[in-house]
Amino acid sequence: MTATRVSPGGVGHDERGEQLLLDIMRAARSYQDAAVYVANYAIALRKLGGDEYAEGLAHFALSRMRPDADGHVSIARLRDRLPELSHLGMLVPALTRLEAARLVDLVAMTDDAAPQVDRVRLRVPL
Repeated sequence: MTATRVSPGGVGHDERGEQLLLDIMRAARSYQDAAVYVANYAIALRKLGGDEYAEGLAHFALSRMRPDADGHVSIARLRDRLPELSHLGMLVPALTRLEAARLVDLVAMTDDAAPQVDRVRLRVPL
């Protein structure tokens, strides 16, 4: 059996993926159309490689998140949304590249130690 065709009484190895497929079936038509578009976008990003995938995933997530009153999203909230991207290994480098492409603005929290990225403002939504 494939991961998306679970036998009766069985549990798929990717329960989140199985729930996603069921949610797509239940969703309104506009979200089903969007799911097809997003799936094709995700496939294209994966073909480009890890860095591009991380950038695209972060950009998409930021485009779907509500900013605070100042127009920013905290890095903590973004990390909660994207737990599969390691903070310093993938997320911060991806955000830095998005900033270089002028798609986001990063705000660093400064203290006695080295500055750390604290918040991000989306400049160009998807």
